Amino acid sequence: MSANKYKIILASASQRRTEILTSCSIKHGVMISDIKEIQPKRKNIISSVTKNAMRKVRSITKKAIEKYGEDLVLIGADTLVTLGNEVIGKPKDALHAKELLKKFSDHHIQVYTGLFVFNTHKNIGSSGYSESSIKVSHIPDHLINMYFKRLGSYDKAGGFSIEGVGSILFDDIKGSYFNILGLPTNKLSELFLEIGLNLIDFCSGR
Repeated sequence: MSANKYKIILASASQRRTEILTSCSIKHGVMISDIKEIQPKRKNIISSVTKNAMRKVRSITKKAIEKYGEDLVLIGADTLVTLGNEVIGKPKDALHAKELLKKFSDHHIQVYTGLFVFNTHKNIGSSGYSESSIKVSHIPDHLINMYFKRLGSYDKAGGFSIEGVGSILFDDIKGSYFNILGLPTNKLSELFLEIGLNLIDFCSGR
């Protein structure tokens, strides 16, 4: 079955994830999952992000098939950040996000994204994860508020973005840049092959 017979559905409310797919000229729909994400201990983080990604897909599968038909590729993703043994998801509010920025100052942090893709036509799924490390520059306490105001939306794992003003603060990236944005496209491509498809076939080009 050719790629143009499938419709890709992203099970995520993340604007950055949909922008990444769009930047690759991958047409897709969005269906937001309402599951409560598991917040694990450090030693369980890989299994937790992959399970969260799978749960997101499973939670929308029936609705997606009812709405779009049975020839779908569903994509789920979940991102968490760690600092030492502490696991960090999305900040609760602006105050929490500021506290995280202060805590990250002058430290290396790890970013994990779990992925799950599901081919509804063949009833085949595959999961995996990507891990990256990034160094946060030293931010003097009296400048935390100034940087925070310029970093933009904090509604993401760790409460930060490495784009825009964030590029001033974050450096020494090891691993996938797109993993830090929330959708490691190289790993996604690997998983597509495991469900019998090639992600490049979905890139419509210019």
